Amino acid sequence: MDQTDIQTRSLEIFGEEVSSGSNVRQIRFPSSVGYQIRVRVLPYLYGSVYVVPLDASSWVMIDSGCGDADSNADIENGFRTIHDEFDSSFAPEKIRFIFLTHAHFDHFGGVHELNRRTNAKIVVHSFEGRLVDSYNDVANVENSRYTHFLLESGVPSEMVEPILDGFGFRPGRVKSTPVELRLFGGEKIGALQSVYLPGHSSGHLGFLFGGVIFSGDLLLSRTLAQIWPARMTPQTGILNYVRSLLRLKKLACEYERLHGKKLVALPAHEDPVFDIPARVDKALLSMERRNGRLLRLFGEEETPSTLWEILPKMYWSGRPNREFFGLSDIGARTEFFLQLNLLKIANSERLSYGKPAIRYQFSLANTEAAKDAIKKIVSMHLTGDQPDLVQS
Repeated sequence: MDQTDIQTRSLEIFGEEVSSGSNVRQIRFPSSVGYQIRVRVLPYLYGSVYVVPLDASSWVMIDSGCGDADSNADIENGFRTIHDEFDSSFAPEKIRFIFLTHAHFDHFGGVHELNRRTNAKIVVHSFEGRLVDSYNDVANVENSRYTHFLLESGVPSEMVEPILDGFGFRPGRVKSTPVELRLFGGEKIGALQSVYLPGHSSGHLGFLFGGVIFSGDLLLSRTLAQIWPARMTPQTGILNYVRSLLRLKKLACEYERLHGKKLVALPAHEDPVFDIPARVDKALLSMERRNGRLLRLFGEEETPSTLWEILPKMYWSGRPNREFFGLSDIGARTEFFLQLNLLKIANSERLSYGKPAIRYQFSLANTEAAKDAIKKIVSMHLTGDQPDLVQS
């Protein structure tokens, strides 16, 4: 996204154009005012952190940037802009809590510096608390799993380390920070209520507040969130992701029924989502299309293929350091297809000797039968408990 575009657009939430300054947008909620700060979080990617009132004299921050110098500078500039252009009573030291939608480092990497700067308490889902307060230990274990995944995907051994380095999830990348509160979903702190929405990560949370839900990376306005194989990262995978999208849609429909107005999603990337049910439907349609495309690619292969061989035909973008994201996405879909018996492993007898790459081949007569099987199995998993809505 062009930086000039970020700086000049106004943000509309409840039908009125609101003020903007530098990398900050003021958000007028029905009974309060909050702020969106746009920050640099990854190469080619901007993100948003949000600051909303907890009470008359204190604030909550949602997400924290990636912790790199540029990201921290953007947040500091945002703090100054809030004070200088919008609310002279605001000070970073008045931030009491930092709520993390999830523990991917473009969202939690800045918590150490912000904790030092503000003494704010860190709040995250229990499943991801260790990643925040024991980062190096978790990163070492996770990278061993990632290495195995890359090798079984067919990545040449000499490329594994460069791909992991490019992905950036390495010991020392983020400084560990004590976690004050570990949530499970449904908790209410002030006017904010947590909603458990796993899939993009194991402990992904949304936060309801004043007619919006801060939706993290679950629901974006233009693109699909990254998905991961559930065997590599528990509580992720296609079914958890789809279930959470449907849970969010149900929550939005219930909110409109109760309040007579739409719930707005404020994601951590891209633009606000003003019609959550419609956007969820589009995201699910896109998921279905991608699944069908990947199945067709497997079906067109003359010989059993590795994920590494399928990758450039499915996603290759030309951007550096994107291989891991593409392989993880394909890996999640392939894991799902194996569960449905739409694919089979062609070299299973060799997998107990060393670590050869896994080769997959199509196991159904045609792709239409495969797509029908996907629809049936997904429909069986779209039920689940829904947390109670905030009534006020």
